Amino acid sequence: MTSSPPVLIEGVRLRLRRSTPDDAPSAFRAGAHTEVMRYMDWPAHRSEADARAYLQGCQARWETGTEYHWVIIDKRSGALIGSIACRISGHAADFGFLVARDAWGQGLGTEAAALLLGWLRRQPEILRIWATTDSENARALHVLHKLGLQSEGVLRMATWRPQLGGPPRDTAVLAWVRRPEGAAG
Repeated sequence: MTSSPPVLIEGVRLRLRRSTPDDAPSAFRAGAHTEVMRYMDWPAHRSEADARAYLQGCQARWETGTEYHWVIIDKRSGALIGSIACRISGHAADFGFLVARDAWGQGLGTEAAALLLGWLRRQPEILRIWATTDSENARALHVLHKLGLQSEGVLRMATWRPQLGGPPRDTAVLAWVRRPEGAAG
């Protein structure tokens, strides 16, 4: 059985803290840049009220165990610079993250994801950790490979990206797996 998710995960430069609806103003600002939302598979929040409603849903999903959502805090400045979430289903967990545009290029997304993956990898029953991204999202693909996830393939025309419009887009699938002892490889 997976241990209860931590409400706080401390890193060197970052802190992952369980999100609350009160994070709405900062969370809205973090996702307000068009480049941040470009490849996301949900519509951008149009207001702080949208962000608050989303975070209220995150709170409810945490309580039911269907999804765990943290905000990413820069320990130096105390600023909320993004969010990260995971869903655990049996032996597998999927995750995704968002980092504010002004925090790009500093390795903060990689560090935040590494903190979450560190906790997930310490759960002995988690054998698969996976993520998806738009097949043209080079920045996200770079981060996922850097975290040790391997490409598994591309789901053609699998995901609608509302900020890009048009038809569904190709989606890359990447994963890290731990083989249980004695399992064939």
